[in-house]
Amino acid sequence: MLCAPLSFPILFSLSSSSSPSSLPSLLSRNGTDPYHGKSLAPSNYTVVTGLFRQSEPDFDPEGYDMLRDSFGLLYKGADRWLRFTEHITRLNKHADAHTTYKVLYVARHGEGTHNVAEAHYGTPAWNCFWSLLPGDGELMWGPDPPLTPLGREQARRARDGWKAQMADGVPLPQVLYSSPLSRAAETLRITWADILLHKGFMPVVMEQWRENIGLHTCDQRRSKREIAEAFPEFTFEPSFTEHDPYWDATYIETEPQRAVRMRMALNEMFARDARTFISITAHSGVIHAFFNAIGFPSFQVQTGGFVPVVIKAVSHPTATMSAITRGQSGIAPTCTADPAPASLMTGKASVPVQPTWYPPCGDGCTPSAVIGTWLLPTPT
Repeated sequence: MLCAPLSFPILFSLSSSSSPSSLPSLLSRNGTDPYHGKSLAPSNYTVVTGLFRQSEPDFDPEGYDMLRDSFGLLYKGADRWLRFTEHITRLNKHADAHTTYKVLYVARHGEGTHNVAEAHYGTPAWNCFWSLLPGDGELMWGPDPPLTPLGREQARRARDGWKAQMADGVPLPQVLYSSPLSRAAETLRITWADILLHKGFMPVVMEQWRENIGLHTCDQRRSKREIAEAFPEFTFEPSFTEHDPYWDATYIETEPQRAVRMRMALNEMFARDARTFISITAHSGVIHAFFNAIGFPSFQVQTGGFVPVVIKAVSHPTATMSAITRGQSGIAPTCTADPAPASLMTGKASVPVQPTWYPPCGDGCTPSAVIGTWLLPTPT
């Protein structure tokens, strides 16, 4: 269920003397939030519309470049981010004890080697055969594949998009959450290294924001020790275990099961974190499930892209949400044809990447990164 649209210029008011330096500190921690956010255990989530273009029911992502449009913010005045921050602060300040508002910047990781393989073999052959293997002898994608050069370039473009908006006072995340899979953590690191990480921010690895659980080797995570060694600047949620407790080689969770998982992840985050501006770096499958869990208009977030979502959470005893029926877990589909002999890699896979979220290739970026062509080793 979506809230009624809001009128940006009318609802926002900020004195002419306001400036980014006069806004609350970004370094708030759980318990006391300068934006008047609170922690609670929600029983209802709704999306606040009238703020971002992507939250509107008629949003069309085709050809839309969020990084060139203030992340989709509807109000385009020079003081747009200051007004937005003041508006969110006011919503929280005047909310009752059962209500809080949070702004989630939900990011999708950049392209990984598994994306290249799926694009080359095609989704049917990928789902029934290749995704169950760790690689094809030339390209490795499991477990836990890394970013490709294009994926790293996509993360750098997101970083540059944030830097461009920082000049106008965009509210930065107060906390950075990450999926435990390397492609998400690496995307987070590239995006925020010289914006927040160098200031001492420690991203938090959360188990529930991982990609679809089961079957696909690319979605099997590494041990906690290995993740900590690869990303020493990250920390872990208290319940994070040494070994992957969920991945299964026989069964895979379905879309309804993922949506239930996302509601549980949100419940946990809202219950323990009072902060208002939150970044989450995750995956296509769980972002789609997140949309389903909160009633957000669903669309495909491009690799390396992100979407801002304003959520109203209510814990009042009478507040409820429609139940999501989980159903049985899925299994690998049956291959209708032998995917191997006719599909062995012969040298190059071309991955089309729409420029929806990204500006044209600039200094230090190669043309191949823009068109999405990833050269693979030629078998000998």
